[in-house]
Amino acid sequence: MLQLVFNPAAGKGRAKAALAAALARLDERGVAYVLHTTRCAGHATELAAAAPPGSVVVAIGGDGTVHEVAKGLLQAGTARDPAGGRALGVLPLGSGDDFAFSLGLARDDLPGALERLLAAQPRLVDFGTVNGEPFFNAVGTGFDAEVAERVRTSPGFLKGFSGYLYSVLASLARLREPHARVLVDGALVHDGPTLLVTSQNGPRSGGSFVFAPQAQPDDGLLDVVIAGKVGRLGALGLLPKVLQAKHLGHPAVTLSRGRSVRVEWTEPRPAHADGELLPTTAVYEVTLHHRALPVLA
Repeated sequence: MLQLVFNPAAGKGRAKAALAAALARLDERGVAYVLHTTRCAGHATELAAAAPPGSVVVAIGGDGTVHEVAKGLLQAGTARDPAGGRALGVLPLGSGDDFAFSLGLARDDLPGALERLLAAQPRLVDFGTVNGEPFFNAVGTGFDAEVAERVRTSPGFLKGFSGYLYSVLASLARLREPHARVLVDGALVHDGPTLLVTSQNGPRSGGSFVFAPQAQPDDGLLDVVIAGKVGRLGALGLLPKVLQAKHLGHPAVTLSRGRSVRVEWTEPRPAHADGELLPTTAVYEVTLHHRALPVLA
């Protein structure tokens, strides 16, 4: 029995049509399902937490929907069985779909994702926690979190990548690079002015920015990408390189890998988990949980 958790606000207006096509295909295949439609922020988490043990809970939406559904599975689980006997499915219908990308699912191929869902055997992927809150694709603090914050207030007519790019440029206008210390598995890997620190479980964030090209969601390691002091012009020049996954050779950019990350800012800095804003603080503790979340993909 599939428990479908559908976000009607996803997909830039194409959500309802895409859902109708997906349901028609399920009906043709004789697949049993229950459809739940979210009504507000946090509702997907409640729905996933209430799903019967043994069910596959399918997030139909973008990364925000996936984040909420997966968080609900963890709320219903235990230390020995984090998802409480449930598994996560993903039908990507958002503007970014970065977690789906890490699973090899294309944002513009809903039929293909549905076929993968129906044919797949459960696989275990990693998830992380940051200051106790779960994340599944990436947690970032500094510049990329400022961008995520501005995405929420960008003009309504700017959707997807255009809204993200607008937010990047607005954040560049007020660029700051305060001091931070970063420890990975207890070892100090950075101590100085810092543009951003992102801990990637998957390769991509923001829908198009390939921060960690080699990151895998089931390898037991976070790819920790740190950009030090680059300045406004340097940051502007670095962005196209991140889009092309060519930034790791930049002298101000470093990559480390590990299972725990501690970021210590000299002042409170914003942070996000899968694009969802976290309470702002100066210290962020990140821990990876290896192959603890069952996923059908």
